[in-house]
Amino acid sequence: MKAGEGTFDVAEEWFVVLPDSDAGLTAARALRPSASRVIEHASGRPWLIGHWPLGSVLRTDSGPVRVAVVGQCPTTADSLRRLTDKVRSVHEVGIALAGLAGAFHVIASVAGRVRVQGSLAAVHRVFQARFGDAVIAADSARVLAALTGATWDPAWLALHLTSPSMPYPLHESTPWLGVGAVPADHWLCLEPDGTAGTHRRWTAPDPELPLAEGAREVRKALARAVNARTEAGGTISSDLSGGMDSTSLTFLACRGSAQVVTYHQVGRDPHNDDTHYARLACDGLPDALHRRFTADQAGQRFAALGADLSFRDTEAPFPMEPGRSDLGIRARAMAEEKSRVHLVGLGGDELFRPGIAYLHDLVRKRPLTGLTHVRAQRLWDRLPWSAVLPALTTSKSPVKQLTTAAEVLTAPRRRTWAEDFGWLSPMRMPPWATPYAAEAARETLRHWSRKDVRPLSRWRGQHAMLVYARASGRSVGRADLLFAGHGVRLAAPFLDDEVLHAALAVRPQDQLSPFRFKPLLAAAMDGIVPDELLHRTTKGEYSAENRHDWARQRRQVMRFFEQSELARHGLIDTAEMWKALLRPHKDTSTLIQMHGTVVCEAWLQAVRDHAGVPEPRPASAARKGSAP
Repeated sequence: MKAGEGTFDVAEEWFVVLPDSDAGLTAARALRPSASRVIEHASGRPWLIGHWPLGSVLRTDSGPVRVAVVGQCPTTADSLRRLTDKVRSVHEVGIALAGLAGAFHVIASVAGRVRVQGSLAAVHRVFQARFGDAVIAADSARVLAALTGATWDPAWLALHLTSPSMPYPLHESTPWLGVGAVPADHWLCLEPDGTAGTHRRWTAPDPELPLAEGAREVRKALARAVNARTEAGGTISSDLSGGMDSTSLTFLACRGSAQVVTYHQVGRDPHNDDTHYARLACDGLPDALHRRFTADQAGQRFAALGADLSFRDTEAPFPMEPGRSDLGIRARAMAEEKSRVHLVGLGGDELFRPGIAYLHDLVRKRPLTGLTHVRAQRLWDRLPWSAVLPALTTSKSPVKQLTTAAEVLTAPRRRTWAEDFGWLSPMRMPPWATPYAAEAARETLRHWSRKDVRPLSRWRGQHAMLVYARASGRSVGRADLLFAGHGVRLAAPFLDDEVLHAALAVRPQDQLSPFRFKPLLAAAMDGIVPDELLHRTTKGEYSAENRHDWARQRRQVMRFFEQSELARHGLIDTAEMWKALLRPHKDTSTLIQMHGTVVCEAWLQAVRDHAGVPEPRPASAARKGSAP
C-alpha cells in the first residue's frame, strides 16, 4: 500500500469499512493492492476491504441490507439472516443481534448508511480516520495510520510511561495523530456524504440484583460465552492455573462437545498453592488432557525483547510485551495439540475482584453494610480511620482529578484509599523520564481536563471494573493476533458483552466482599466447580517469577535500551535508568515502573523498523482529541 507514507504487512489480519458512496472510492483504490478480499455494498461499491482468513467473516445479504459478523460467534449465516430479516435501518441492527453470544465486530450496510461496532470490553475495537473525502473505519489503528501517513504523538507516549496500559480517560485514544478510537460502548455510523458520528449502544445497568439472582445470570452468560467457543467441536485448550477464573472456564468447557486440553505452569515459589488446586481440578476433569509445564519450560519475562519475531506490530504499545516469550511458547504448545481456540481467565479479576472502589458507592447506598465492609477492609489494609474517612467523602469529578494528577505526576507515590476511590488510576512518571517527557505528559492531562470527560458509570465501582476490563480486553485483542500466527485463536469469555453486563448488574455487597473471595463467581459456579475449589481463600502470587526472570534478563534489558528510541526522542534518560536497574531492589516496584517503559520502547522500535512512518513533531499540549 502506498496511499500515505506508511506501509503495513499484508499478511496481517485487518479490514477497513467504507461508506456506501463515491466518497469512499479513493480509500478503496489505495487499499486494493494490499487487500486480498473485498465485500460489496448492495450498490456494488466496496464495503469491506482487507485481509482475513477464509470463513472468518460471517455475512448475510437480504435485499439492500448487508450484515457481517467478524470474530468468535457461533451463529450461522441462516440464523444471521433470520435475525436481521426485518432490519430497515442501522439503528435496528444492535437490537436484532443483541442475543448473540461471543465477542466480535458487527458491520452493517443499510439504505446507504453503515454501522460499525466492536465489543464492550474492547477486545474488538473500532477506529476511524478521514482519508480523501470520507471518514472510514477499521479494526486496526495501524492500518489507518499507514494509509493516511499519520505520525505518532510524543506527548501521548510520554504519558504512557506512567503505566503498561494507557490510563483513563486516554484509554480509548491512539498514539496516531488523526486516527481516533470509537468508545467501546458506542457504534460508528458512516454517512453517504463522507461524514461520521458515534452513537451510544450500551449503558451500565443499575447494580440491583441480589446474589442468588445475579449468580444465575452470570452462570447463564458465562456458560453461553464458553459454549460459543466449544460448540464447533474439535479440540480447544484452556489455561488451568489453579485459580478460580481459569478453573471455572475449564469446567464449563468440559461440559461442551470439544476435546479439552489444559495448560498449567508450575510456579517457582513452593508456597504458591496454585499447582495444588490445579491438581484437584484435574482430578475432577478425567476426560480432559492435562499438560504441565515447569517454570523453566515457560518463557521468561523480558526474554523476547528486541527479538525479530513476527509479532511486532505498530498498533500501540502492547502491555503483555515483557511476557511475549511465554505467550509464544504457550501458543506453540497448544498448536501442537491441534487446539483451534485457547481460553484464558483474563477478565475474571476485573469483574469479580477489581478493587475497593465499590466501598465508596456502598456506604451511600447501604450505609450499615458499607461501614461493615469498610471496617473489615481497613483492618486488612492496617489503616487508621483518619486515612479512611477523607477517602470515603471525596467527591472530585474526573476533570478535577485530571488537574490533580498533572500536579503530582512527578511526586513520590504513596498509596491511599483516596486514590483507590478515584475515577483515575494513580499516575507517576518513572524516575528516568526526562523533564521534557514529564512536562509533555502533564500538559496532556491538562489538555484533557478541559474536555467534557465523563466516567464510564455513575458508580465508582462499576467505573473501575469497566476501566480494568477494557485494559485487559485491549491486551487480549492484541495477543489474539500473536496466537493466530500459530493457528490458534485466543478467547477471554469473561470479557464477552453478555458476561460483562451480567456481572455489573449485581449489588456491590454481593459482588465483592472483604470476607469471602469472589463471592459472585463462586455462587455462579456452584454445582459446576467442586466446592473445595470454589471455597479457596488464597490466591497465587508470582513475584518469585519476576525476581528470577529479572536476575537472568537484566543484561538483556540493558542491551535492549542501548539504542533507545525513547532516549533518541528525549523521553527517557538512559543514565538514570542504568542507575535504577543496577542497584539492589528491596521489592518489585522498580520492575513495575520498568514495565511501562519497556512496552513503550518495544513499540517505538517497531515503528522505527516500519518503513515510511514519518518522524513526529515535538510534544505539544495541542494534541487533538480522538475525532478525525
